[in-house]
Amino acid sequence: MKLATFNIESYGSDRFEPAGLRPRIEALRPRLLELEADILCLQEVNAQKVKGASQRQFLALDLLLAGTPYETFHRAASERAPGKGPGDRHNLVILSRYPISAHESLFQLRANAPLWQPSTADPAYDTPQHVTFERPILKSEIDIGGMKPLHLFVVHLRAPIAAMIRGGKTAERTWKSTSAWAEGYLLSVLKQSAQALELRLAVEALFDRDEKAQIVLTGDFNATGETGTLRLLRADPDDTASPDWTHRRLFQLDASLPLPDRQTVIHRGKGQALDHILASGPITDRVVDVRVFNAGLPDEVFEADDETYAGSYHAAMRAQFDI
Repeated sequence: MKLATFNIESYGSDRFEPAGLRPRIEALRPRLLELEADILCLQEVNAQKVKGASQRQFLALDLLLAGTPYETFHRAASERAPGKGPGDRHNLVILSRYPISAHESLFQLRANAPLWQPSTADPAYDTPQHVTFERPILKSEIDIGGMKPLHLFVVHLRAPIAAMIRGGKTAERTWKSTSAWAEGYLLSVLKQSAQALELRLAVEALFDRDEKAQIVLTGDFNATGETGTLRLLRADPDDTASPDWTHRRLFQLDASLPLPDRQTVIHRGKGQALDHILASGPITDRVVDVRVFNAGLPDEVFEADDETYAGSYHAAMRAQFDI
């Protein structure tokens, strides 16, 4: 079984425009085909407005997948709110050769939102505000043909870029002070941490029911393996400091690769591993190969002005399991 993750970089416009999609399809379709994935997890899939329809639809994605094996795969997608269908931008999508038994979008169902009162807000807040994350987590259960299902979570965590502070920016969208920027940066970290905690608690609920559950977390974590976000999700024995919870650790599969081989983004000449695949022990034991498709990956900053580039600034990652 080959499981792959790929951030396809805000693919699709607000309305369905087939002609305008041609360059992006020509750039992205070969990248999808070379993955030869049985389960493909996509991030940043935009959905289009359809006249008369109550919900947005993935018309641009359908066009990208047309004529490929993924066209007939089972599909699950995140929702902007329960029962509201996909959002306009940055949806999560799972394409699976295997049946998807169930799926849902998680919005802080288990993690209580922290309270925070920024000191630089203008006008000031009278009371602390709830810190919530904007993007859901896509949770699914997939029948891979064994005695137990695969519990698959797809994520796109908040990027560590300063979030908006009320009154913190000028009309030109620049920060009014370093203090406001610093509080905005802290807010972005809080949002990413809240998402990670929600995800970890969902994993804990699965382990409560089955200590040998087959669990995979994948997607764009916007965090390297050395950050607190990944440590929270892995729950390494060195961090939990208790042998009772060793079986609940998650293994970062891409960590087995040399650093240059696992870089999924290049930013100002520096390669970073921001996309990952984490797995529980029972499914990690079945890993036979991990690969990042980063040959020729462009710099997301230095190439940003190249209007002819139609691919993604993220590299896809694939893990192969013997099931």
